[in-house]
Amino acid sequence: MAEHVSPILGPDGRPVRRKLLMEPQAEPELTGIRSVWTEPVATGLTPDRLASILRRADEGDLHDFLILAEEIEEREPQYATVLGNRRRALTLIEPTVVAASDDKPDQEIADAVRELIARPDFAFALEDLTDALGKGFSAVEIVWGTEKGRWVPAEYRWREPWFFQFDRRTGKTVMLRDQGNPEGVALNPYGFMVHLARLKTGKPWRAGLARIAVWSFMLKGFTAKDWMAFLEVYGIPWRLGKYRSGATAEEKHTLMRAVRGIAGDAAAIVPEGMEIEILEASASRGSDAFEKKCRYLDEQVSKIVLGQTTTTDAISGGHAVSKEHQEVRRDIQKADARNLAATINAQLVEPFVAFNFGPRPVYPRVALPVPDPEDLKALMDATKTFVSLGGKVGMSVVRDKIGFEDPDEDEELLEPPGRSAPAEDPQPVEARARHGAGCPVHGRTLAREEAEPDEIDDLAEDELDAWEEIAAPLVEPIMRAVEEATSFEDLEERLKSVHPDGERLARRLAVLTTISRGLGDVSD
Repeated sequence: MAEHVSPILGPDGRPVRRKLLMEPQAEPELTGIRSVWTEPVATGLTPDRLASILRRADEGDLHDFLILAEEIEEREPQYATVLGNRRRALTLIEPTVVAASDDKPDQEIADAVRELIARPDFAFALEDLTDALGKGFSAVEIVWGTEKGRWVPAEYRWREPWFFQFDRRTGKTVMLRDQGNPEGVALNPYGFMVHLARLKTGKPWRAGLARIAVWSFMLKGFTAKDWMAFLEVYGIPWRLGKYRSGATAEEKHTLMRAVRGIAGDAAAIVPEGMEIEILEASASRGSDAFEKKCRYLDEQVSKIVLGQTTTTDAISGGHAVSKEHQEVRRDIQKADARNLAATINAQLVEPFVAFNFGPRPVYPRVALPVPDPEDLKALMDATKTFVSLGGKVGMSVVRDKIGFEDPDEDEELLEPPGRSAPAEDPQPVEARARHGAGCPVHGRTLAREEAEPDEIDDLAEDELDAWEEIAAPLVEPIMRAVEEATSFEDLEERLKSVHPDGERLARRLAVLTTISRGLGDVSD
């Protein structure tokens, strides 16, 4: 029987065999080049050895460097903390799906993608992909399967980074390491999500944060070791034994044994004429030097990973400095989110859609919007103002912006206040109102009960027919900015330079106010 071939093409231009997508390619080996068991690299790290590891990495042998990058996450508390913060800043973003268009087929495809990313294993795959921030790249293998008539990822499997290498020609294509092929083996098309950190331009493995952090790790290791040795000498009070002139060797030995034993037993006896004096250690300045160096290295790691220091340590600078640093971190978070979303769209969403709905000219896209405190409120206020001025905007566009899905036909819908309950018979309410409003002296009822359309009402009704033309100079620049904007941030910038012309509307309102006042004076 001929093997079933999917309608999509691989990177080499040939049809992709779905059977390959259902079989893992990068399974670990008990022994050999793809073993999960490794020898430690960070132990006894010296400048010469670190330089050698980085040199070999630049020549294509990434094995020791990637293991070192893994180990410093386990051994260096500061690096582990700030790197974890940066990774969680990505994985805790609620992903949204933007449909290719408002057409019904594209909306249905977008709903299918929403179901895909709502699966719990997708969140775990995102966490694994963020491992690229430290090491420069991260590979998650996709084992495809069928479920309810659709091709979906049956499993996402994170693979150890030392299972991979980069091609020798360009140094940019990830290859699977193979015992019999030093050049590596090409990855199965659409069988992996390979995320590149892209924190700097150049070779992918040099863009990881660990490339810089390893130096701070090594220097801090030397500093901590020297600090411990210093504390062993100066952190414990000196015990000074004094013996009298003419003391024998045995007496001196007895005194020395007593001095040494007093540290552990806190008690000792010496012959008469001898004494033991406890001298306070006074080397605080030396200890401060080690502490300052460790703190300095921690701050450098924070700057490397987060772009600032005040998030993790309370240092001088106050609220204003901390607020500014939070803005810098949000910029980094947005860049990371945009990069990660691009990987998901190209290596997961597009093959998923092509497998199940066929190749599309435009695909839906997954976004990882970084929430700004005022974004949602500003968006809704701008939308409300825009619509009230006669602008038109699609509901699906607004839903995508705020992350809401299109409601099902039989789904219970939220209603604005006052619309959900059916209107009651107003007669009893109005009757009570009339009764309460009657004046016992003059016997007059509410003015609204006697009011009938007058000249002012007719004037307002006539003017409503021409309000769009009069308000056009005020509205059109805003509508043009909305239509040309490519994002909400772009719209904010464009609105700053918009100068609506409301002079014509203001003049007309002034004329109508004068006419209304005149009509009111005449009727009174």
